[in-house]
Amino acid sequence: MPSVRARDLYEAVLDVRNFPSWAHGVRRVEIVEGPVGQGMVSEWEISFLGSRRRVSSLLVEADDPRFLRWTYEGSISGYGECAIEDLSYGALAEFRTELRPAEPALEKIMQSSPIRNATSRHLKRCLAQLGQVVSDNGEGVRTGPLAISPQLLSG
Repeated sequence: MPSVRARDLYEAVLDVRNFPSWAHGVRRVEIVEGPVGQGMVSEWEISFLGSRRRVSSLLVEADDPRFLRWTYEGSISGYGECAIEDLSYGALAEFRTELRPAEPALEKIMQSSPIRNATSRHLKRCLAQLGQVVSDNGEGVRTGPLAISPQLLSG
């Protein structure tokens, strides 16, 4: 069984246009400024709680093939990051994110424990799907642990 290298995982996360194939709820991603890499600005159309929102993202750090960090602005603001490490059996990607909804009504809904738990489960399923995409069968890639800031959805 060939293992997945950190570079494979890094390139998959950097390929924002391909997010809809593994990040459920992401409908479309378009690069609107700059080349793929640090400084790239992209526009995302996401489906969340039955409605569609647009979010802009700036890739603020790209340390090939170990680390990516981006920010969000728009209906949701915050940041995300992915630290990637080569291991003897494959690659480990650790994701961290902090999200703050701009809409007060959405912020209130997202503060509820059931919604936070559902969001966490959803993100974990997306990361498992990323492992499938990168390895063709999900072997050799571990995604986790998923760390969500206590500020997630609580402003």
